[in-house]
Amino acid sequence: MVADSRRRHALALDIGGTKIGLGIGDDLGVVHAAHQFPTDPTLAPEPLLGRALDWLHAACNDHGLIPEAVGVAAPGPLDRASGRLLEVPNMLRWQGFALRDYLAQATALPTAVQNDANAAVLAEVLWGAARGADTAVFLTMSTGMGAGLWIEGRLIEGPCGLAGEIGHIRLTDEGPVGFGKRGSVEGYLSGPGLVQLAAAEALAFHQRGAATTLPDPPALTPEAVFAAARAGDAAARAVVGTFTRMLGRLCAILVDLLNPDVIVFGTIGTAHFDLLAPGVEELLRVEALPESAARVALRPSGLAQRGIQSALAVALAALDRGARATGTAKHTDRRRPR
Repeated sequence: MVADSRRRHALALDIGGTKIGLGIGDDLGVVHAAHQFPTDPTLAPEPLLGRALDWLHAACNDHGLIPEAVGVAAPGPLDRASGRLLEVPNMLRWQGFALRDYLAQATALPTAVQNDANAAVLAEVLWGAARGADTAVFLTMSTGMGAGLWIEGRLIEGPCGLAGEIGHIRLTDEGPVGFGKRGSVEGYLSGPGLVQLAAAEALAFHQRGAATTLPDPPALTPEAVFAAARAGDAAARAVVGTFTRMLGRLCAILVDLLNPDVIVFGTIGTAHFDLLAPGVEELLRVEALPESAARVALRPSGLAQRGIQSALAVALAALDRGARATGTAKHTDRRRPR
């Protein structure tokens, strides 16, 4: 793909518990080059980021691009002021790492870091399933579980940058563990939480002498659970049913609290939207205020390369803020991230 020299370009890093995604893109959300590699939990951040920057430097040379900024989507919780990862449960070696300062020094470019949920809602508002929405919520549903909150035309971060950390909320007194809490939103609605549910359900089936095709760990993955559910396995269908009910409860809380135009489902929710959405919609009709439930749309992510485009949106939002601060912005759209 030939890049348009009239566009602003940025480097994008999508850092997750299982992989690091890399890309170079422009202010239309077009990704000109992309790559990914596994996040090795035994390695410190520096060698992994060094590998990432080597690839990005080579890709810029190959495509003749001059990036203006770096954007990062990273797991929460995240200290917005310092650009450090806090107690990220799935990335122990990254906790407290000065991610923003490391990348800014290594690239000599303006660098912005957002948690992955906030980054995703920015990208969905710009180019995806929440485009044009005044109020939207993005749910990550991946290795972890968090929410990006776009309220009345702006991103809500909170004074510590910790708004939207819904994974920490407890839904039940007992249940799968996430964020160190039994029965938490992350325990029920993340990939690792889904595996915990499936392992417990498979054990219950085996002890009753009932048959299930659910495999044992490590083959027991979210993908395996949904594949078994689609094939009619009773244990897997029970797991997906629990996942759907808890997702419905969470969405009902968000609908009553925020009255959003749209809730966008990420990762697991995007891949299996057809299985999850009908049950969530049914529960919304029962649990949420009727006027709010009737208004909200449930949608899968509308972005083909969401992780990279999310990080790209972070970089572009930072460039826009910088342009407004110096008085060089040509146009301000209240629906553009700020």
